[in-house]
Amino acid sequence: MYRVEVFYSARRLILGILLIAAASAVLVLSDRSIQRPTGGALDAAAQAARPRRIAVIQISSIDAMNVGRLGVIERLKEAGFSESTGTTFDAFNAEGDVGTLGQMAVAVCSASPPYDLIVSLSTVATQTVLRANKRGLPHVFGLVVSPPGFGVPLGPWTEGSTRPTNVAGFGTLQPAKLLLMAMHTSAPNVKRLGCVWNPAEANAEASVKLGRAACAELGIELLEANGTNVSEVATATDVLISRGIDCFWILADTNVIAAAPTVTDRCRKAHVPVITNFPELSKLGAAINYGADYRAMGVSTGAIAELVLKGVAPRDIPCENFLPIALQLNYAGFGENWIRVPELAALAETIYDPPAPPIVRKVAQELVPPSIGAMLAALPAAGTVVNATPRAMPTIAVLTYNRTPNFEDSYRGFMQEMGVLGYKNGVNCTLQLRDAQLDIGALGTIVAAIAEEKPDVVVPFTTPALQATLRRIKNVPIVFSLIASGVAAGAGKSNDDHLPNVTGAQITCDWARMLEVATAAIPNLKRVGTVFAPSEVNSVHHRNEWQHVLNAAGIELISVAADRPTELPEAAEGLATKGIQAILQISDNSSSTGFAAIVKSADRANIPVFAFSPGAMRAGATISVSRDFEDVGRECARLVDKVLHGQSPASIPFTDPKETMLLINPIRMARYGITLPKPMMDGARIVTESTGSAK
Repeated sequence: MYRVEVFYSARRLILGILLIAAASAVLVLSDRSIQRPTGGALDAAAQAARPRRIAVIQISSIDAMNVGRLGVIERLKEAGFSESTGTTFDAFNAEGDVGTLGQMAVAVCSASPPYDLIVSLSTVATQTVLRANKRGLPHVFGLVVSPPGFGVPLGPWTEGSTRPTNVAGFGTLQPAKLLLMAMHTSAPNVKRLGCVWNPAEANAEASVKLGRAACAELGIELLEANGTNVSEVATATDVLISRGIDCFWILADTNVIAAAPTVTDRCRKAHVPVITNFPELSKLGAAINYGADYRAMGVSTGAIAELVLKGVAPRDIPCENFLPIALQLNYAGFGENWIRVPELAALAETIYDPPAPPIVRKVAQELVPPSIGAMLAALPAAGTVVNATPRAMPTIAVLTYNRTPNFEDSYRGFMQEMGVLGYKNGVNCTLQLRDAQLDIGALGTIVAAIAEEKPDVVVPFTTPALQATLRRIKNVPIVFSLIASGVAAGAGKSNDDHLPNVTGAQITCDWARMLEVATAAIPNLKRVGTVFAPSEVNSVHHRNEWQHVLNAAGIELISVAADRPTELPEAAEGLATKGIQAILQISDNSSSTGFAAIVKSADRANIPVFAFSPGAMRAGATISVSRDFEDVGRECARLVDKVLHGQSPASIPFTDPKETMLLINPIRMARYGITLPKPMMDGARIVTESTGSAK
């Protein structure tokens, strides 16, 4: 098969003529016998064997785009879609010109005969193809930050969704918070951070919103400037430098990435360190590069393309966020008084420390989102039939009051176990997650919508979500997770005696173990503090349980109320003035969301913070005595499986977690002069806010 790669770098004056000519040549030389699927049942072997024409469109030639494109093609070739089997890859590159990109998209979407698949790389390219694709050709997108920013909501496709039925892909929300926490740990003296972004780019806007929230938690002032092209980015960088920034952040913005050589050079001359969310910029002098692995993102995009080419309808492929992370460090780019954090270095795949040669490691990671991997595994062998729109699939409605770190851990375990049990979203079940984002009114609306849908099972995460579900849904099985106490939430009288349609996995705290650890860490412990939320039943339950245990041990508990994350700073500041020796923070939705604010206040008062969750460690806790939140999510999945196989929730007792983990942050322990007995330390896992990982 004749293969054409069309890379456009000519001037816009002649671009239209070249584009039409090139596209026409490709069409003339392509196999005219291509037959497009008409829907219905599809034979997997036949679908993989017939000739295909695939258009890959990218916005520019930055390394991320090129590596991503190669990842897409690599994956498809491994799946059998190669030139030797009659597949043609036509690559289109706008070289950073939006007008050129629009012309390319129109030509590709109007080609005759039509392309079998269009793959768009980057947010700008995806938005452009969505506008141009009037015929509804199969379209897979990748290398984007936030699909909801261009009208593709996360989760499975539903009736009335803004997501077109011919479109599939995934988002990679850049780990802005992880990057800024890594910077904060390496450079605690950074107080003013600068960034430039393009308001016209949905990816840039999504990233800067994450950055604002993280900076607010870390006590860093974020200075912003706008730039819609490379020249404006350079000027905006100079302005930020003149305003006295301590560090410059290159976020997920294609214009800023294109201008990276200029930005890094000007920052270097001004002695301003640079951090970035994009790979390979460490070579230009960026100190910390913590962002998505674009080769892995390309491979993931190729996996979704494989599903479509093998007959799975794009609408049946869930849209998710997937984050294969690459970390690079360049010590030559570190500023004065920056710290080389060993825990951070241990996670880096590349470390530059001139004049020594770079240290390069292979970092194991998933190359395909779990749900996509499960769908690929479910594809039948040659000769069997794939039904692109299976019927009679169980529907699983998942909801949460807020996506706290504790929720993310529990939900990750839930989804992993659902996959192990054979549930494949969009293939043999329909699963949708809905988040109320700490809005009680929105939570009620979500539950009302779920009640109208009449799913096979409802899975509420967090106590407020369970309580809202209990008030509205009476005749549908409910399986909860991330609940302090099902009894306290109103779901029953005991773990065995509960409402007939309800069961679930509780996340009770190991109070005795925390008492043991806290008294070992702080001899003569007499007074501790905690912040609780009076409006949350789970929070009040935890506060009362903890107070009972501490009182029995002769330790006074000082508690201060804060119902919302915005109230936490003032509450924690007040708590720190009450002569406490430590904050032993209970878990609830409010404190989990704003835990960093509690840590910040405690740091100013030189008071350590102990917690009951892994997420709190990532936000700066010194020690955590935690249940395994992922395991609680896995247990919830096992209960859902029992219910879907016909077991009555009434016959299934509420379950409690079985194991307790001791998590420590050695850096913070050293800061507060805390030591633990060797038997405790031997069984502890190390977690720091910079790495967010346990080992």
